Amino acid sequence: MKKLVVLLSALFLSLSFAVFVGCEEENGSLLKGTATVVLDAGSGENRYTVFTVELEKAGLTSSDKGIDVLDALKEEGLYYSGTYTSAFGAYLTEIGTEVPAENPSYEGETVQTPILKAEGNNYIALYTADIEEGNPDPENWGGTIEYEGTSVYYAMLGISSLRVFDGAVYYFALSSY
Repeated sequence: MKKLVVLLSALFLSLSFAVFVGCEEENGSLLKGTATVVLDAGSGENRYTVFTVELEKAGLTSSDKGIDVLDALKEEGLYYSGTYTSAFGAYLTEIGTEVPAENPSYEGETVQTPILKAEGNNYIALYTADIEEGNPDPENWGGTIEYEGTSVYYAMLGISSLRVFDGAVYYFALSSY
C-alpha cells in the first residue's frame, strides 16, 4: 500500500510539473526592457512620431507579438485600424495618434489623426530591428533604414508575426508599388 501511495504521489508531481511547464511555454516569460514604435511621416518638422513601451510594465511576454506592443501603446495615444491579414501576418492600412477631443460632445470622445494611411498605390511598409525577421537586401524586396543609430530592416512578416524583445523597433513608413 505504501508503494502505491509513493507511486501515485510521484505520478501526481510529474503531471503537475508538466502542466506548469506547459503554461510557461504557452504564456511566455515576462520581458524586461523597452520596445519602440516609430511612425515616419516622410518629411517635415514633425517627421517622426515615436512611442516607447516598458515591456514588463505592459505585461508583455516572450510569446507576444508586435501587434501586442501596438495594443499596449493605445493608452499612450497610438491607434491603428484597417488591418488585413495574410499568410505572413497582419498588415496595417492606417496608423496614427489619438487624443481626447478638445470640446467633446460626449464623455470619452477622442480625435484620431492618421500619420500613415495606405491609399492608391501606397502601402504602410514595416521595418524591424530583428534582422532574422527582416530583409536588408534592397534588390530583393528589402532594404535597411538607419534610425537613431539602429538599423531597421524591411519586415518579411506582418506586425502580428514579429516577435517582441528588449530593444525592438517597429518602424512604419509609407511606400509605393
